Amino acid sequence: MGRQTSPTLVTLGRLVRTYRDASGILQKDLANRLGYSDGWLSNLETGQLRPRGEQVASIEETLSLPRGALMAVYDQLDNECLPLWFRPWLEEEQRASVVRSFELAIIPGLLQTVGYARALLQDDEPAVAARIDRQAIRQREVPPAMYFVIDEAALYQDRGGPKVMHEQLMTLADIASPRLTIQVVRSTANPRSLGAFTIATVDGNDVAYVETAVRGIVTSGRDDLAVLSEAWESIKANAMPQNESIEFIRRTAEERWT
Repeated sequence: MGRQTSPTLVTLGRLVRTYRDASGILQKDLANRLGYSDGWLSNLETGQLRPRGEQVASIEETLSLPRGALMAVYDQLDNECLPLWFRPWLEEEQRASVVRSFELAIIPGLLQTVGYARALLQDDEPAVAARIDRQAIRQREVPPAMYFVIDEAALYQDRGGPKVMHEQLMTLADIASPRLTIQVVRSTANPRSLGAFTIATVDGNDVAYVETAVRGIVTSGRDDLAVLSEAWESIKANAMPQNESIEFIRRTAEERWT
């Protein structure tokens, strides 16, 4: 059975076509001005393709629309693509000044490439776009301080094939910085083998997201945060320093995924 079409995506596509027709611009001409193919714009207008936020903004500008005429609808797409239990966490993540994240088996969502996310999400393009859109916090004028520790097992698990994995690992190595640290912990040295988690600092207070076998849980409970903070410190203490981690990631990309 095919995936159900997103009603919001259909609405967005119809709006684009309505505004384009009202401007007297042919589909091929608008596509050319935007720098995309006729097929891309056709798929967008028929609700078969989810554009990125900056693409929607470009359409608004090109058609001389009021700011937000299309983006107001586009922003509603996240409500369709994200599980109900994840939405409260997304709100916290977007406001965070500090993010500390531990992943056991996959690359953290905030660091995933499009190809890697597509493989994980089984080509669910709206879900892929929603995940990539989350990464906009890394480009904020004042981005949060971000600290990631990844179990080495995540570097070895095939998600999309050698090309996708090589690109993903090299991307990790390239984006690491003093304000976005990435460390690898050896599986044999990892003191926590059950469950990934993230701790975000929002307005001076900590809130956490913990993955379980069936769903994620958002918690700000004092006892929960005490356990997770202790786990974080233990994992980080056993991880390789960032410079060694980046060398390890690059070596793994070349030796395993080429």
